[in-house]
Amino acid sequence: MLVQGTGESGDLPTGRGVLTFSSLEQAVAGVEEIQRNYLLHGQAAREVAPEYFAAEKVLSNLLYDAGL
Repeated sequence: MLVQGTGESGDLPTGRGVLTFSSLEQAVAGVEEIQRNYLLHGQAAREVAPEYFAAEKVLSNLLYDAGL
């Protein structure tokens, strides 16, 4: 995954499977890195996704933060 870094990554593990960028140059470098090591980053992203991006977790946190 290539995601824009907002400085609020919290516990999200980055560097393997999840790469962040804050500039166009970093985004291009991130794409190149993923292309070079596609299998490594793909497998790592599949391991990270259920823990950090599952709808059940993301939506419940979002609703809690919104006071709903």
